[in-house]
Amino acid sequence: MANYKNLPISLKIGFTFFLLGLLLLSVLFILLIPKIEKDQYKNALLQTEKMVLLTKSQIDLVVAYFKEYGLLKKNESKKEITNLIDKIKININLEENYTQKNIEKDLLNLSTKFNCNIDLFENNTNLLSLKNERINKKFNFKEYAYDTWNNLDDVKTFCPHPTYYTFKTKIKNQELQLSCSSYFSNEYKNIEQDVKKIVQEGFSLTENIHNGKIYIMWINNKIQGEDLNKSLDTIDNENNKNFCVSKISNYRLPKSGELTIKDILEVENTKNIKHKSENKTTLTWISKIYEKDDQSFIFVLSAFEDDFKNNINSPIIKILPISIVALLISILFGYFLFKRWIKNIDTLSNTARQICLGKLNLRSNIKGNDDVGILGVAFDSMLDKIEDNIKNLDFEVENRTIELSNSLKSKELLLKEIHHRVKNNLSLTINFIKLQKFRIQDLSTKEALSNIENRIYTMSLLHTKLYESKNLDSIDFKNYVEQLIEDIKSTFENNDKIKIIMNIDKVFLDIDYAMPCGLIINEALTNCFKYAFIEKNGVINLSFKLIDNSYILEIKDNGIGLKNDFNLEKMDSLGLNLINSIATIQLNGKLKIINSNGTHLSISFRL
Repeated sequence: MANYKNLPISLKIGFTFFLLGLLLLSVLFILLIPKIEKDQYKNALLQTEKMVLLTKSQIDLVVAYFKEYGLLKKNESKKEITNLIDKIKININLEENYTQKNIEKDLLNLSTKFNCNIDLFENNTNLLSLKNERINKKFNFKEYAYDTWNNLDDVKTFCPHPTYYTFKTKIKNQELQLSCSSYFSNEYKNIEQDVKKIVQEGFSLTENIHNGKIYIMWINNKIQGEDLNKSLDTIDNENNKNFCVSKISNYRLPKSGELTIKDILEVENTKNIKHKSENKTTLTWISKIYEKDDQSFIFVLSAFEDDFKNNINSPIIKILPISIVALLISILFGYFLFKRWIKNIDTLSNTARQICLGKLNLRSNIKGNDDVGILGVAFDSMLDKIEDNIKNLDFEVENRTIELSNSLKSKELLLKEIHHRVKNNLSLTINFIKLQKFRIQDLSTKEALSNIENRIYTMSLLHTKLYESKNLDSIDFKNYVEQLIEDIKSTFENNDKIKIIMNIDKVFLDIDYAMPCGLIINEALTNCFKYAFIEKNGVINLSFKLIDNSYILEIKDNGIGLKNDFNLEKMDSLGLNLINSIATIQLNGKLKIINSNGTHLSISFRL
């Protein structure tokens, strides 16, 4: 017994679960689970195939019946229409009081009963025209013989569709023309609706087995100009010239995967084809209902093989009671065998969970000479060392935090000093430029120096804002632009005649983006003040927006605009070339210039 206690816990647990697994596997193999599943799979396929054959027979019977019914109804309708017309002719010859109004009244009754357009002519004058919404086509009645029905169909499609019938006759010296839909009467039954009801009842027979795609379609069995090794859904089917899926199908576009047109056309009666669709193994039953001329009417049921397998009732349900009993016996046996070790393992697990919650002072206090006892002692010793290390680490982190905080403050002061000195140096440069301007008489040179002065001031103002900001990484761009605009306006004499409207979002930009934007605004506004307005008041709209993670800077004036043959690549304007370079190179953005009722600059970029 003492030797057994010293065995590794892993060996004890492994041996127990080996016995449990061996017992369960023996039960499963005895009950032949694989064979049961295979038999159920075959039964599911057989049931589906029976449904396909049953549905084919139903559709075949219904279609045959309604073909005869439709032909009978058409013949009856044509006969009834000609009888009504003959009755009108007899009334004209026998009744003196039967006038033109009586003729028109009888024709009106005919038009309300049948889906026909009715026209009555005398000497090429239309005396009566009764239209029907089902007839939207005109016919050349000169080509047709009198007192003869003509069936006309010029629609090239494999979908069932109504055709037209024409009929003309003489009523005394008048000509009566009729153009009717092949659905003569509104009471004519729709074949597809009746078939759909019957077919859907068949579909429901296998809903518990698979979620298949079901199609009923007409297909051209003499397809021209297409590779027959392609699938139906990949060929040209404009205006349903090659195939037509019936409205009663539960999918409108066939997805046949690797099933080819050739596979479909080669089916003579009913066939089950296995192929790939959507990268899954698929079973497709094709059943030919009828074939005539160049047309085949087929029924297709396509389902993934996994649907059949997944919906099979697992044999484990049949042996579930035996499995549960065996499992309970194994668990009880293992519990009494490993009760002491399991208790110690639970203690270690609970202690570990409490340690994770921050209770570092807990210990398992597990002792012993087996694996679990040795693990408990080592676990408690490890916790003692971890607790000591955490205390030392907290002390070191606190000291290091103080050092980093002091270093950060020093660097912030140094960065502020750098911005201050840069601002002072730029201000000194501006003053040198101003002194030089007083000594120069040439106006173009003075203007060039003023432009340079404004550009340097744009950079100086940015460093001023960074120096004054609490956050040295970025500045309040709206505040920066407002001050920049005021200083630009003050350098021009006609600033009181020009109004600047600002619409700037509250955003913070770092120096890498704020300075290029400031230079662009400086160049654009300078050009507006100099050239956009000639002896007239003006308005400049300036906006800066954040839209869909993109910044958009727009400057628009209502001035004289650019030349009609304006070309940015050939412009010799330093300001516009500078704006283009900053927008596309420094900001890596896009520049648009629109010349309409003034000049409109739009720059978009991402951070």
